[in-house]
Amino acid sequence: MDIKNSEKKLSYLQEFIGLEINMSKFIHQTPTQELAERIINEGFEFENHLMHTTDQISAFDLVELNYFLMIRRNYGQFTIVIIIADELINFLIQIIKDTNIHYSEILSKTLPICKSEDTPIYILPEQFIKGYFNQITLERVYNPKFDPHFRTPTIIENFEILTKDL
Repeated sequence: MDIKNSEKKLSYLQEFIGLEINMSKFIHQTPTQELAERIINEGFEFENHLMHTTDQISAFDLVELNYFLMIRRNYGQFTIVIIIADELINFLIQIIKDTNIHYSEILSKTLPICKSEDTPIYILPEQFIKGYFNQITLERVYNPKFDPHFRTPTIIENFEILTKDL
C-alpha cells in the first residue's frame, strides 16, 4: 500500500473511532468479516482482562494508530473498535478498589467461563462495540446497539462471584 492510501486508511479509521474525549478506546484485529459480525451481535470474548487481547489507543495520534495496525496486521484486516465511557470505568474502579480485579472482569455480560487451563473467559457486551473497519475496502460497519455508557446488569453479581473466595 502506498503512502497516500495508507494515510487515507488511517484517516478513515480515525474518523470512525472518533475523537471524543472522556472515552476509552480499544482496537482488536480479527481475520474474517463473519467473526467481526459475530462480535457486533454477541459481544467480545476475551481472556483474563480486556487489555489481554486489545490495544488501548487515543485515536488522536495517527502514528500510534498506524503502529498498532502494523504490529497486529497478521491477526487480520478487520479492526474491531471498542469504546467505553470513562465515567463508567471510574464507577467500576470504585467497586473493585482494594481487589486485584480488573474493571473489564465485572463488566462482562456473563459470569467468567473457564474453558481450558483455568483461564477465565469474559464477554464484553456488544453495546461497547462501536463496529468494525475493513482495512482493505475502508468499509465502516456501525453497531446499532452501540452505547459506551451501558451498565451491564451483571456488574454486582460478577463482583460478588469474583470476590467470593478472597
